Amino acid sequence: MTVKTIDQPGKLVEQAGDSKEANEPAVSQGNLVLAGVGGQGIIMASNIISLACLESGLDVKKSEVHGMSQRGGTVVSHVRFGHEVHSVMLEPKQAEWIIGLEWEEGLRFLEYLKPGGVAFMSTERRIPPTAFADRLGGKIDYALGAGVPRGVVPVDTYAVAGEAAAERPVIAQTVLLGALSVDMGLSQETWREAIAATVPPKAVQANLIAFENGRAWYERWKKTTGSKPGSSIKANDIQRPEGVSPGAFRAGGFNGPDVSVKDWRGGMPRIEVLRDWCKGCNICVIVCPERVLSLDRFDIVVASEPDRCTACGLCARLCPDMAIEIWVDTPAHAGTGGE
Repeated sequence: MTVKTIDQPGKLVEQAGDSKEANEPAVSQGNLVLAGVGGQGIIMASNIISLACLESGLDVKKSEVHGMSQRGGTVVSHVRFGHEVHSVMLEPKQAEWIIGLEWEEGLRFLEYLKPGGVAFMSTERRIPPTAFADRLGGKIDYALGAGVPRGVVPVDTYAVAGEAAAERPVIAQTVLLGALSVDMGLSQETWREAIAATVPPKAVQANLIAFENGRAWYERWKKTTGSKPGSSIKANDIQRPEGVSPGAFRAGGFNGPDVSVKDWRGGMPRIEVLRDWCKGCNICVIVCPERVLSLDRFDIVVASEPDRCTACGLCARLCPDMAIEIWVDTPAHAGTGGE
């Protein structure tokens, strides 16, 4: 028999061997909840998990609720796997793992975590525009000050993803799949093949790098930080992507829970547009309260009045294709959450 593996990113090759033995899962059954907001890749992540389980000979049931996800709404997916699965929906305290791609959305679903389970939570915070009661003053309706509950493994996904995140910021969430893979026990080859088969071809290599970085980070975390009470949100000395200063974070959330919105106003906002992702829908141009953005002659958004930006995050939050990033460089907070 033959086993399909990935010799190079995105390239499948066949090797001789017993496919059943190679793909035999260490965990024969389990339940997961994935939660976040639209545009973070939750549906794709649940598809990758499901495909990896199927390729390992397991039965899988998956459900998803996404509603107004393209406008920043809540997205949640339940995944159940085992030798035979009958029900698709989970009840509270049934999930061995929770994947939170956004900090507060992940915390809202902690009731599903069973005693002894693990919740992998990205420390990224994407605060909904409706939570900004005072966008200039920084008053919000959002639990910024929440601590780290028991069972939660906080992950600075952008720091762990490294250069892969600098190239394609949204794939930083694949870091959480890498961490999950350590506990689920499916073969690394199966995970890599599932990623290559699910993500767009041009993003395969970056996703594989983020996956491997996440796996290596969690293995080290379990041996060091994970055994200590009050484990930190730090990324264990992993450096942030090149070009992102230590004190920089994304408007709408990048660092840990001890960073207030008021702190975000300490520097000049820096607007980055991923031109390859922008489709010229004009939503960001319309919603910007300061009229910072406009479309160029190619119908790609540009920051025509960057000095007017207040880093309210409306454009980044409402972009259906995650084509806009707003960073605030604050030297006074250099090193926060990333050292």
